[in-house]
Amino acid sequence: MSGYIILGILFVFMFALFIACWLLSNIILKPKVIPYDTLLQKEIDEGRMKKELYDSWIKEDFIIKSRYGYDISCQLINNDKSKEQLENPTEKRKLAILCHGYTCGKYSSMIYADMFLQRGITVLAYDHRNHGLSGKASTTMGYYEKFDLQTVLDWCYEEYGANLAIVTHGESMGAATVLLHLAIDGRVRCTIADCGYSSLERLLKHQLKTNYHLPAFPFLHVAKLIVKLRTGFWIDDVEPWEGVVHSNVPIMFVHGAEDNYVPYTMSMDMYDMKKGKKEIYLAQGAGHAVSCQTNRKEYQDKLNQFLNKYYFTDNKF
Repeated sequence: MSGYIILGILFVFMFALFIACWLLSNIILKPKVIPYDTLLQKEIDEGRMKKELYDSWIKEDFIIKSRYGYDISCQLINNDKSKEQLENPTEKRKLAILCHGYTCGKYSSMIYADMFLQRGITVLAYDHRNHGLSGKASTTMGYYEKFDLQTVLDWCYEEYGANLAIVTHGESMGAATVLLHLAIDGRVRCTIADCGYSSLERLLKHQLKTNYHLPAFPFLHVAKLIVKLRTGFWIDDVEPWEGVVHSNVPIMFVHGAEDNYVPYTMSMDMYDMKKGKKEIYLAQGAGHAVSCQTNRKEYQDKLNQFLNKYYFTDNKF
């Protein structure tokens, strides 16, 4: 075989590898998100949200500017009970910030909103970058999203003052975001991480193997470089477990026991890593991001126990 043929074969292989890895980077950075104008109806049709309940809430839409220049589309949600406490300057104001998952939007967080509203906690849900009505910067699976969450907290403290108690709740990529955020911001009273991944690299290795039957090498290694060149962060930098081990904030881990998309063992591993105040709830029979939908009463009971133990913990409430 001549050298030209060998070079030609090598070129074709390298070109095919580059295309495959570029497409892999697109899955991470430019996912096909659910359209904003159909998401709420989708949540209602799939039984995750009741329209009459959503319509009964007091809602305020507003925009926060990201430190990177794009809009963060937010919705503040109250019922009569939560609105009364929010407007009382003599009490510690209670606020839950909800972070949705990959390809979804703030309407996907509404399944959890009523659980907090029933406890008199105001809810703030927002669209991650590249989702919903927020700016179309690349999705980074929690890396830049954690700074947007920090910006949302900044707004909360500027709006309501220092006498504020915040709980964060995240689902899937949102769970990774709230855990990553713990490593850079200590202003959270407690956190709920539902079906979060402990490491983006580990998750992608799992996805390559189970969904595409591909080895991590060379595909993930080349994709890492492409992601870095396109967005400025390394896949290796998205390690939510680091927020777990470097924070004293109480964490409740939730995971569907039948989750094949993000293995439930990732939450188990992070629970074992976490020192101090922690809880874990494995929802039997639940797949990815449907623990609440599958076991709503049990989910709400576990959440209330966690909030009673770690959120409603001083006489100012």
